Amino acid sequence: MNLMARPLLCALFSVAVLQGAGNGPLVQEAGPQEAGPQEAGPQEAGPQDVGPQDVGPVARVGQSAVDIAGTDATGRACALSDYKGQVILLDISTAWCYWCQVDAPAIQALYARHEAQGLKVVTVLSEDVNGAGPVSLGNLQAWVNTYGLTFRVMSDGSGASNGVSEKVYVSNPASGGFPTLVLIDKAFKVQYLMGGYDDNAIKAKLTALLAQ
Repeated sequence: MNLMARPLLCALFSVAVLQGAGNGPLVQEAGPQEAGPQEAGPQEAGPQDVGPQDVGPVARVGQSAVDIAGTDATGRACALSDYKGQVILLDISTAWCYWCQVDAPAIQALYARHEAQGLKVVTVLSEDVNGAGPVSLGNLQAWVNTYGLTFRVMSDGSGASNGVSEKVYVSNPASGGFPTLVLIDKAFKVQYLMGGYDDNAIKAKLTALLAQ
């Protein structure tokens, strides 16, 4: 599937979810919302460079990654920076996104191939099934169980466009929507950012980073 078509199809899928059609396993049982960390403060949005804001500028290749704090699927507080010093694949998805669901098993397979080499994978679910957030603890657990994930799955605690994950990473023009994949090196700098999972596109960059 052409990655350029993903944002449109994902948007159409979200409309179907909100209208009650085509619901996946996470849509049926949203459950009570779990309280997360405080929302980031007001932010100025922009394409590549933006004014001062609480969470920092839009992420760009070669610059330091912006930390994301929240709650994982076990209910514990966690942060992207927990893995600082290791190669990280950051996957920013939503609980309602069709392509995020399609790509989850492929990301798990990539992790299984490279876990022994030190790769860490973090999926941030930035929006719950209703298009808002924060994602409930039940839906974080459902995401892990549905796709058999053995890496960290977390909420950024604020939900929707208020979250660091969307303001800093998904708003980069290279993203194009959900899922957004970000490769972060051992120095905690962004080395690659793309919209949608593409194994061939990630493979060469990941191999080089793991060898460093």
